[in-house]
Amino acid sequence: METINPSHYPASRAAGVAGDYINYKLGGPHRLYEQQQVTSASKERIEGVGNKYRLEFAIKDSLNEHPQIKCTAEVLYYTNNQQSAPNVTYKLEGEPQNYTAQKDKEFYNKMKSRSEPLTGEDIPDKFGNIAPDMEPILHLAQAASGFVKWQNSAEETFYRMAIIKSVKQVISDNAALELHYIMLIHDMVSQEIIPWSMEVLWDLSEGLRVNNHQRLPKINPDETSS
Repeated sequence: METINPSHYPASRAAGVAGDYINYKLGGPHRLYEQQQVTSASKERIEGVGNKYRLEFAIKDSLNEHPQIKCTAEVLYYTNNQQSAPNVTYKLEGEPQNYTAQKDKEFYNKMKSRSEPLTGEDIPDKFGNIAPDMEPILHLAQAASGFVKWQNSAEETFYRMAIIKSVKQVISDNAALELHYIMLIHDMVSQEIIPWSMEVLWDLSEGLRVNNHQRLPKINPDETSS
């Protein structure tokens, strides 16, 4: 392992992938984790496989007042197969408690009792506003976008979710809530705005799953601020 500067791009991008993966695994309608500053980083070149980064940082729930959790993560980028998502493993110093259970249950019951499917567009709007009933919908999209960003990351990419262009609830008898999103993801390196469709399932017992996702054709840049 070669020690690398934790503040430089290779370390911060790899930590971002780990943070996306963790948020997909642990995030939800009332809980979102932000990856904090990288405090230690190293890189290992594995011949014929790829580059493995070992990272230390903390994660913090951006929606609730809870202490930071220290995290150690490894991110392996494969060089021989550009279609393979990075392999991410992580270990937390203490598992986060399920302190959003009551709010999650209320949100789930409210959504499942709807007679008409929830729909929305441009969340947040161009002024940064979000309707209160859309906040859990946005948080789910942000957590689920961690899956899309992780699956499509490489050493030279760095993604951020921009906005939800549209969302529609699919009403069914299945236990999970089903939401179909079209979101915009910003590639911070190329400055490209990428539209993605994403089918998201979420329930109280199984948590968050991305059932399907697809990169969509580019849209007119003017539409991103409509």
